[in-house]
Amino acid sequence: MGTYGKQMKTTLTRLLRSTPSRLLLAGLIFATPLMARAKDNQAASAMAKAAAQLLASLDAEHKGATAYEFGDETRDVWHFFPNWAKRSGIPLSKLSKKQREPVMNMLSLLLSAEGFKEQENVRLIHGLKKDLNAPDNPRHLYFISIFGKPSVDSTWGWRFEGHHLSINCTVGEGKNFSVTPSFWGASPVRVTKGEHKGLEVFGREQSVSLSLVNSLSDKQKKMAAIKGGKGPGPTPSVSREAYQPQMGIPYSELNDTQQRELKELVLIFAGKYRPQLVKQIDDRKKILDLSSMSFAFVPGPASHVPHFRIQTKEYLIEFDNRSGNHVHSAWRDFDGDFGRDVISEHLKKDH
Repeated sequence: MGTYGKQMKTTLTRLLRSTPSRLLLAGLIFATPLMARAKDNQAASAMAKAAAQLLASLDAEHKGATAYEFGDETRDVWHFFPNWAKRSGIPLSKLSKKQREPVMNMLSLLLSAEGFKEQENVRLIHGLKKDLNAPDNPRHLYFISIFGKPSVDSTWGWRFEGHHLSINCTVGEGKNFSVTPSFWGASPVRVTKGEHKGLEVFGREQSVSLSLVNSLSDKQKKMAAIKGGKGPGPTPSVSREAYQPQMGIPYSELNDTQQRELKELVLIFAGKYRPQLVKQIDDRKKILDLSSMSFAFVPGPASHVPHFRIQTKEYLIEFDNRSGNHVHSAWRDFDGDFGRDVISEHLKKDH
């Protein structure tokens, strides 16, 4: 195990003492490459099978709304606005209960148990103002799109998207996973009345970021504080140049406890996805690149952090919660959104 692997293992061992939900992620980091690759192939095969099952169940009209060529221009056109805005794919509301099963299977193969529950809760929160049992309840107005032919031998992808949620998956050469752009949000983030009173999403992101900010010294706050952040937007790609010079406090300027909390924030975002897939992504480009990591935030009230940004040379994480009850958050890959880095490497090898 190299230096980075030892750092990752030490980090996760510490985090496990206070965050049991990181158990799966710890398991993926400690897995042998052979075991991890076997699990990757199993997930890829099962995901392709579920996508093919969905497509086979659709009539011509619905299949036309769901299936696209991999190179279709809509593949990188995504957003998180309500259903009135145009988006690709077919909504759950137009699928039968049986047809929804492969969609849920695809999500469960991509997401960790915690991530799957969170997307369920995001959809539930947006459906609470209407009859939850109605076929057109907003929680069913989330769309599935499939790009290319689902296969373990070809490059293909899919998206599950609706209000405050855009989950994008690209499978390069049928086995190499990319999961960005990854957008998660909600309004409200907590339910204060009714049957689902007490339901809350993004609580850990808020509590850990607030703890980190409150622990900063005056000198550290001057280094980390920024005047404002645009918040994560639905752009086809995110420009590294737009985030230069890199703002915020470097990882090296934090004390041990602060460093642990910053790494925990990163792992909360990565931990929405299945451990073996995150391990595969991490093997390509280190998610915890401590040498280039920085943390920036917008100062605000004592109750919450209105905006924070975590940046490395490869990744960008943004979390926006200006009102305290309306979250937009995203994990982006400067060079690899929609699997561009995976596809580029494949083309270099074969052409």
